[in-house]
Amino acid sequence: MASKKQIKTAIVSHEQAIPINNLKPVHTAKMVHAKVLHSWKQNIQLGGETMEFVLVDENGHKIHATCKKTYIESKGSLLPIGAWRYIRNFHVRPAGGAYRTTNHAYKIVFNPNTNVSRSNFMNDELYLNLVDFQLILSGTLDEKLLIDVLGQVLDCGDVETIQCSGGYQRKKLEFILRDINDSRIPCCIWGNLTDILHSACNQDDGMVTLLLRFAKLGKFRGELQISNSFDASRMIINPEIPEAEAFKDIDNGDDTTLITFESNEESQEDNNKQVNHPGKRGQRDKWLIFPTKTIQEMIASTQVDKCLVTCTVYAIN
Repeated sequence: MASKKQIKTAIVSHEQAIPINNLKPVHTAKMVHAKVLHSWKQNIQLGGETMEFVLVDENGHKIHATCKKTYIESKGSLLPIGAWRYIRNFHVRPAGGAYRTTNHAYKIVFNPNTNVSRSNFMNDELYLNLVDFQLILSGTLDEKLLIDVLGQVLDCGDVETIQCSGGYQRKKLEFILRDINDSRIPCCIWGNLTDILHSACNQDDGMVTLLLRFAKLGKFRGELQISNSFDASRMIINPEIPEAEAFKDIDNGDDTTLITFESNEESQEDNNKQVNHPGKRGQRDKWLIFPTKTIQEMIASTQVDKCLVTCTVYAIN
């Protein structure tokens, strides 16, 4: 006689999973077969503690899922990052607000009847949707959607502790991210990720490649900037993926690689102090976000653009 577990497994294996991109509010009794790309806990003042997930199916379609504190132990604990699972009996609700992890119009909401079961499917695919730096710099992207970015870390600063409103403190780290085509974007990450990246940048292993998943795009003091959406973002240093391997072929003759800098706030506070900071460059040079060119390359250029040219003045007329 078959056990209840065997019967349950047989039912799941024969039930047809619905593609994530086809999910709609009417599909409360449907099943999805998905991989957990990311998960984190958050605590919203009005909504209370929840566990959030980013799920993806075999076709690469992603959807956000949320689980109330009541079900975290029974359901959320069955969804570790990287695992494939069958999930059935859930609510499908409209997805809205800022900093959305996917562009899906809906999200999955777990309820008391939600069932999570194991899958034997194996696939280590990260299902990246890397965004081109030139598209980011164009300013045409929807800032409500979080994005995946990959680049080489340049001009890494020191970890700063910022006093925030409400009396609590927050760690901050600024740097520049450069893509394979030498396009550059200012970045600022917050929280526990700052110490991890700062430590990696101060190792003697050379170049640091950074993959920041579900990154936030916005503006600070009028300047376009990439940052983490706290726990909703996932940081991978020197990821072993084909896209990152291409950076190893870059000629790192650029002297801006992993140069540390002094932040504007720090320089203003120490304006009247004589303090030595070994390894620092002084106030951050905003021109470092532009590609470096020789004088010959600048003369031969056929388009109007901004670039950084390092040269010596040998005569003044």
